[in-house]
Amino acid sequence: MNCLLATFVVILAVFSQTQGHCGSRLLQTSLTRAAVRAAEWLRNQQDENGTYGEGHVTAVALHSLRLVGFPVEQGAEHLNAEIIENDIGSIPGARVGSYILGAMACCQNPKSFYDFDLARALITKLDKFPRLRFDHPYQYSFAVMALCSTGAMRLDYLQNIMRDIPEQLETEDGVSGDTLSMQVMALTCAKKSMKKKDMKVLKSKIQVAIDLASKELQARQMNDSTFGENEVTAALVSQALLAAGVKKTKCTKTMRWLKSRQNPDGSFVNLMATIFVLPSLIGALPYDVQNIPCPKNTTVSEIERKMINVCVELQFEENKKYSKDASLPPRACVEVLNGTNAHDILEAAANHHPCYNFTALNTAYGRMITSICDIEQRPADKYYWVIYVDGKSAPVGIDDLRPADGSILRFQYKQLKW
Repeated sequence: MNCLLATFVVILAVFSQTQGHCGSRLLQTSLTRAAVRAAEWLRNQQDENGTYGEGHVTAVALHSLRLVGFPVEQGAEHLNAEIIENDIGSIPGARVGSYILGAMACCQNPKSFYDFDLARALITKLDKFPRLRFDHPYQYSFAVMALCSTGAMRLDYLQNIMRDIPEQLETEDGVSGDTLSMQVMALTCAKKSMKKKDMKVLKSKIQVAIDLASKELQARQMNDSTFGENEVTAALVSQALLAAGVKKTKCTKTMRWLKSRQNPDGSFVNLMATIFVLPSLIGALPYDVQNIPCPKNTTVSEIERKMINVCVELQFEENKKYSKDASLPPRACVEVLNGTNAHDILEAAANHHPCYNFTALNTAYGRMITSICDIEQRPADKYYWVIYVDGKSAPVGIDDLRPADGSILRFQYKQLKW
């Protein structure tokens, strides 16, 4: 993309996303130029695959570029490969949050990102917080903000943040500006997503927490608009105060200082600092990614709508006590449209052999298999139907699991050890 076109794209992003961004028109123009230079530098750091090494770094870099209006043509496959290699169950919550934002930057649905439901995976992480490598309030708030960007939210997550803010402010060591900023942005995202009139009381409570945190951030900015000459903190605080709608700030001083810190090549300090600072230059907020239109030719539903082959098999021979000594049916290989879920694939397998006939129960998390081949789950004895894809435990249920071409989908009747 040439410099003139890049400038045009970013200016469009400025006027579509940043009502009330600080400073004069002259400063706005200057910041736009700085954003163009930073984005061009960031794009030039990509490897031949359009990535930045580690998956979570690639994800936040693509997200940053998307926020300032640059199209993201590559990267999604790399993110998927990283998730598969590292196993979604072992990836820390904050990194799953970054994968969500990266997926959205690539115009992919994080709830059906290849074979993964990243939103559901993140909910599992949040429910188990704190855990090793996911135990800091900044990480928690970042994850909640990312989840909010998908349209999913849970009241208890918001309550945890609202409880933490006053407690953190009362501690002897205080709380970092980065953490307070991310907490504000998580809460403002949630508040904006609440449409029902009966949520007035909750929205009022959220606003109290936002006001408390933003008042502290405002005081710190008034005291030092450079935040100890920390570019990342200055960028995050400017975004948080903008999200909170705080009117009286030293935003102009902060943004002028940030611009003065830009290197001749367009970068800020290093790769990660540039990623964080870039969106703040035009007043873009992390969750704005959900409102940026995607080109029609890059949506998930229109990519590679081809036929694929998936083989289905059952396994229950080790559970003779409850399997009624049923005989294993032969493996059923079916041809389905790319993107077909496991539920429909199992239905197709039933056309090959009656033993693949099954029943399922509708739950809040989607349909759950209750029986296959007339062998029913036995919760009292902890026997369930467990799904495996290519020998690995499936990260999602039959509605959201979408095997790839050549995959082996195994339904195993087994006793869970918990």
